[in-house]
Amino acid sequence: MAPHTTSYGVAGAGMEYEEPVSRTYQYRKVMKPMLERKRRARINRCLDELKDLMVTALQAEGENVAKLEKADILELTVRHLHTLRAARRLTLTPENSYADRFRDGFTQCAQEVSTFLQTTPAAATVHPAAGAQLIRHLGGCLRRLEGNNQQAVAAATKVPVNIPQGVYTPPQSPVSVASSSEESVESSVWRPW
Repeated sequence: MAPHTTSYGVAGAGMEYEEPVSRTYQYRKVMKPMLERKRRARINRCLDELKDLMVTALQAEGENVAKLEKADILELTVRHLHTLRAARRLTLTPENSYADRFRDGFTQCAQEVSTFLQTTPAAATVHPAAGAQLIRHLGGCLRRLEGNNQQAVAAATKVPVNIPQGVYTPPQSPVSVASSSEESVESSVWRPW
């Protein structure tokens, strides 16, 4: 298939020349109206759904709603949302929802850490005592979260204190622990499940 070209006649010269049209231009020429139709269809679909919701809500409040135009639907929606917010039925209690989300995320993270330490071959590079200490620490944190949600979330969301470089240096090799103490550590390890 030959590329599309556009012919231009030069006035008075009797000559014509053809300028090739790029594929990008052709694509845009075809796709732009199609994308615009899809965008308008999405807007209209959402407005219809919003209209159904608003008619139901307004009829429940005793208002008679006749034919609604798009602007009317949007105005009624804004007015209804302002009414709900003023009546305090729209807002969530952020302390509870944020605390629940934080606790759920922390619990999931603790479960993933525990699973990693038990099943992943790379976990063999982690010293058993360090892994057990980490699991105990996470278990203690979860117990505090369950015990006092608001205080734990506030403490966990505080900005951490920056430790100047050179003040803390991690140990170069793990501390060796006798096998008898490893067995007692593993038996007292908290499991998230």
